[in-house]
Amino acid sequence: MDFLLIGMSRFAGRRVLPAAAAMSGIDSIDIASAHADAESVGRLAKPGRLHRDWRVALDTARPGLVYVSLVNGEHAAAVRHALKAGHHVVVDKPGLLDVDTAREMVSLARSSSLVLAEAVCYSFHPVYAEVRSIAERLGGTTQAVAVFTPPVPPGDFRYDRSRGGGAFLDTGPYMASLGRVLWQAEPEQVNVLVSRRTEDGLETAYSVLAGYPGGRTAIGHFGFTTVYQNTLRLLGGGCAIDFERPFSLPPETQGSIHVHSGERQYVHEVARADSMRLFLTRVLEAVRTGSREFDAPLLSDARTLGRIVAAGSSADPAPRPFSVGP
Repeated sequence: MDFLLIGMSRFAGRRVLPAAAAMSGIDSIDIASAHADAESVGRLAKPGRLHRDWRVALDTARPGLVYVSLVNGEHAAAVRHALKAGHHVVVDKPGLLDVDTAREMVSLARSSSLVLAEAVCYSFHPVYAEVRSIAERLGGTTQAVAVFTPPVPPGDFRYDRSRGGGAFLDTGPYMASLGRVLWQAEPEQVNVLVSRRTEDGLETAYSVLAGYPGGRTAIGHFGFTTVYQNTLRLLGGGCAIDFERPFSLPPETQGSIHVHSGERQYVHEVARADSMRLFLTRVLEAVRTGSREFDAPLLSDARTLGRIVAAGSSADPAPRPFSVGP
């Protein structure tokens, strides 16, 4: 199958292209980017054509698999165009910026028997299967505490509201998907506190408290104004489970799950794996079999992300200091 990458983001160059090049189901890789140069594209494994206009690329390419890695605000236009041109589509998180658009795109994909998937691929790493297995043996987990604060340099589009910027859209998909990944559930209640905003009110750091069925809770601290942190702690009646890099474990890094159970403490090692390659392999399998397995996760995460954005947007963007006493 032909593979077309739309947008040459740093993430796409670091994770998407190597994964696609290593897959036997992908025959050639085209790139549509106004910034990529022909020489660098020519050095890629399975090099195809370099396009400057992604619209022209979609209209002229043979139906295949398209990966959209543009700024957030352009996702919907590219996904819609790709589906109407007969391509299967993977789109970077956040896939679509609101639940109504997500429903529209899923409906369009279904009507044409095309796969549409959001690349929230961290959960495809085998470390999550191991974590869930360990938790089940130890009585399950009911609380999750996640911290993800990847710094974003000044001038990045994530500081630009008009291009789909802001910490809710940048890191919110991780919080939105966490309960689904851990407990196959959506939250019943979502509370958000925004701790940092730009001068024009765009959120750059925030915290979430989400309540799930069965008394489960998830707390998340996200943003891009502090040093890099990427951790997850799970708590249950009989255990505490910790691991690093839960949302972006590199392919070359072994996963280490730290388990505390009663008086016992140990580390469970998980073999290296490329979550992007595993995810794309599953996408190609869905293309082959006609599976609709990616519809429900995309819609679920869009609903939860919408609740996070709504809860955070309803807060006072410039809270006043308070005093105690008369």
